[in-house]
Amino acid sequence: MTFDSPQGRTRDYTWIQALGHKFGNHNFTVEATKTQKWEDNVDHLKLSYDGTDLHIPEGHTSDWNSTKGNVQVERTSTTNSLTVTIPDIAYISANIPKNDSFAHLEVQFRFFGLSANVEGILGRTYRPDFENPAKQGVAMPVVGGDDKYKTSSLLATDCALCVLTLGRTYQG
Repeated sequence: MTFDSPQGRTRDYTWIQALGHKFGNHNFTVEATKTQKWEDNVDHLKLSYDGTDLHIPEGHTSDWNSTKGNVQVERTSTTNSLTVTIPDIAYISANIPKNDSFAHLEVQFRFFGLSANVEGILGRTYRPDFENPAKQGVAMPVVGGDDKYKTSSLLATDCALCVLTLGRTYQG
């Protein structure tokens, strides 16, 4: 699977600590767990589906599929790297960089059927008319918008402006 950056964008990585996905009546999360001392052979990924923690055996190409087939997860290295496929919605690559005791995710997304009016803290960057308001040339540019996109929890839908349309309306 290849990733298509929005036109004119050369870099597609966003660093975050956790992702929460809501689709239909289902929830899926992937989180990077913090550590005092980094060890490459320790997995720092925490996953859940519909509130149940998932355990995917360590090892390249170990995988997990939901019983309904609406989520597939595959490890892309022994630890700390995986892909998530939510058919007809998204394909996500996530990994935790080596020597990262803060344990954040580097993620790339490929979305299917996005509306030109996609919204959300990450979603808005996929709009055809998106212009990055972050100050360029700084070590860690921040786009901002927490007043519009803040939620009470990772899977909450109580933000002021988080709407993603894929033929129907999803919040996220």
